[in-house]
Amino acid sequence: MSRNIRILMTFVVAVMVVAAIAVGVRLWTVHEQTSDWALWPREVPSKVQFAGRDYNCGAVGRGETLYDLTLQGHTAGGGDIYAQLPKPDASVFIAVRTNGGVYKCNLLGAP
Repeated sequence: MSRNIRILMTFVVAVMVVAAIAVGVRLWTVHEQTSDWALWPREVPSKVQFAGRDYNCGAVGRGETLYDLTLQGHTAGGGDIYAQLPKPDASVFIAVRTNGGVYKCNLLGAP
């Protein structure tokens, strides 16, 4: 094998290793934010981090209403987060609104 081919092969392998590391870091970052193994977060991820708490948006249905909720933020994937204004007897859920509907997300660890 000539020297030029070995240099080219080393370069190709190095580029593939760097690309694999970049993809792995991206997958891990999205997983930490949303609990989903994906390169880009979904609008309604499995886990939403909001106001210092984690909410489970796993197998939730569409068609929830936004009654008494106000826009409070956005998910990692761009969905709108609606929640009640802070008060002592606040509910333990948020709602995520997307073009596909409104999804209810319950506080993780709440009964």
